[in-house]
Amino acid sequence: MLLALDIGNTNLTAGLWDGADLAAQWRYATRRDATSDELAANFYASFQTGGFSFGDVAGVAISSVVPSLTPQSARFSRDYFGIEPLVVSHELDLGLKNIYDDPRAVGADRLVNGLAAWKKAGGAVVVADFGTATTVDAVSADGTYLGGGIAPGIGISTDALFRAAAKLPRVELVAPTRALARNTAESIQAGLVFGYAGLTKELISRCAADIESDWGQKPAIYATGGLAELIAPLVPQIERVEANLTLEGLKLIWEMRQ
Repeated sequence: MLLALDIGNTNLTAGLWDGADLAAQWRYATRRDATSDELAANFYASFQTGGFSFGDVAGVAISSVVPSLTPQSARFSRDYFGIEPLVVSHELDLGLKNIYDDPRAVGADRLVNGLAAWKKAGGAVVVADFGTATTVDAVSADGTYLGGGIAPGIGISTDALFRAAAKLPRVELVAPTRALARNTAESIQAGLVFGYAGLTKELISRCAADIESDWGQKPAIYATGGLAELIAPLVPQIERVEANLTLEGLKLIWEMRQ
């Protein structure tokens, strides 16, 4: 089995792949100061609950945007599985040509998502990821990573709003029935949810237009990330939501290296 670790700023998402099947998936809050032994304790409990054992793991693939956790997760793999993990970085040949001005500056998750979306689309693609940050990235039909846009995620914006405006109540992130809301809770929901839908539409439209003008290609449009199911229905350009895109991308990269 392959253990795929997607280490983000808010959540650490893990997938246990049994061939083509995602046998189990777990999500933990990201703790930047977690040690390899603490990671092992969390995973041991999850494995036991799911009926798995550490002995089932034959490979480990890691995508991390949290520098303090990258070496700890790699040490976890070595110490508890006896496996040298595959750690995604700009130095790894992913089968994509990276034309970012500074290839080292591209987050591993953006490259992994781009690869997985490109493989699924079979051509040019734009992928929106609704995570801690909202990112929109593009890959051309020939597998060139073209870059994209980064905006604060809806969760970050929500927290900033409630910290700065003491009288505003915290609300559930759901789409209200109308933008002309008649109470404070729904007014906040309208601003956050519809506002982020508008942000996403603009970024996607501009990225797609750049691909069409520069490369003569009409891209497919995908979405992923924890809040994709909330925002995607409000963005007509998004053709499909791929909830496990990063985990699938890690599996693809691991298989390419075998």
